[in-house]
Amino acid sequence: MSLDELLFIHINQGFSSSGWSTFFSIATRLGNGYVLALLIVPSLFFLDRKRFREQLLPMVISVALGGLAVTVAKVAVDRPRPAEHFKGTGAEVHTPLGTPSDRSFPSGHTQTAFGAAAYLSCMYPVATPAFVVLAALVGLSRTALGVHFPSDVLVGAISGIVFALGIFFLNKRRLQRNA
Repeated sequence: MSLDELLFIHINQGFSSSGWSTFFSIATRLGNGYVLALLIVPSLFFLDRKRFREQLLPMVISVALGGLAVTVAKVAVDRPRPAEHFKGTGAEVHTPLGTPSDRSFPSGHTQTAFGAAAYLSCMYPVATPAFVVLAALVGLSRTALGVHFPSDVLVGAISGIVFALGIFFLNKRRLQRNA
C-alpha cells in the first residue's frame, strides 16, 4: 500500500466511532460554500462594513476560482473515491454520509475551507490560528468520513490557499492604487 492509502485507512478507521462520525459530519459542513457564506457574509456586514465592501467580492471570486480549478482537476485526474478504490480488497472504508458521485482528487470542501480561512487570515491576522484549525478540521473530516484520501485533502488545501492569497494581494494592490 502507498503512504496515502495507509494514512487513509488509519485516519478513517481511527475515527469510525459514532461520536467521531457525528462530530466530523458537522465539521465537514464548514467546507460547503453556502454554509460559509451564511457565516461570513452577515458577520462581515455587521462587524466590519468597510472590509465587507472592499473584500467580500474578491473573497468569493478567490474561492470560486479555486473551486473551478478543483473541478477541472477532478475531471483530468479521474481518481476514484476511497470506497471504490478499496472495493474487493478487504479494506473496510467507513462512509457514514455515503460516497459522493464525483471523483476524489482534489477535495473541494477542503479547498473552500482553506480558501476562506486564508483570505480571512489576510484580513484578520490575529484570528489566523482559529481559521486554520477550522479549515484543518474540514480537511480531516473528509478523510475521517471516507470520501477523500489525505493527498486529495492536501492538494485541496493548497489550491484554496494559493487562490486566496493571489486574489487578496491583487485586490490589495487595486485598493492602494485607488486610494
